[in-house]
Amino acid sequence: MMARFRSLPLPALLVVLFVVTGALWFGIGVVVMPGDQPVVVRLIGTVFYAGMMTAVFGFMITRARRLAGGVTDLAEMRAALKAGSVPPDVDPGTWIPTFEKWERQYRLNRWFGPVTFIGFTALTAWLAVSEGPVWWFFAVFFVAAMIWSTVDSWRGFAKVAAMLAELRTRPPHPPRMDVPVSSEKE
Repeated sequence: MMARFRSLPLPALLVVLFVVTGALWFGIGVVVMPGDQPVVVRLIGTVFYAGMMTAVFGFMITRARRLAGGVTDLAEMRAALKAGSVPPDVDPGTWIPTFEKWERQYRLNRWFGPVTFIGFTALTAWLAVSEGPVWWFFAVFFVAAMIWSTVDSWRGFAKVAAMLAELRTRPPHPPRMDVPVSSEKE
């Protein structure tokens, strides 16, 4: 299901992201601060927040798809990473830059994820003591996210490093002959 979601056309994906981020922002605001704002003000804030986050996510998704060679190539790379093995017929010249980027991200996440979630846990514990018990749910969420992030980062880094080593030993693919090459400059 997640692979299908990630391979949606960008306009459809952005609509889904707008709805999800807006619903989360609105819902969390209602739970944490139920009477602080009128509903109209909260809805206006939600539209701005969801719009900004959709723009940021849209830029990141577009960039990732372009660097990977397209939606299908990126989906194939993610499926290979999930499986932990590189398919035999892939072009190392296309896959290596994306896997190097993922390796840098996993390397950073191995220490940055726990530090970030410990900070968020401390903040929500302080808010739970000073503002109300609803914040303890967020503290538990951040502890669980820290554990998941740490385990996933170490596992992901090991997978990416092994797959990169395999990709680097493969010879580059010869140029495709079924695609016409234009000598004219556009």
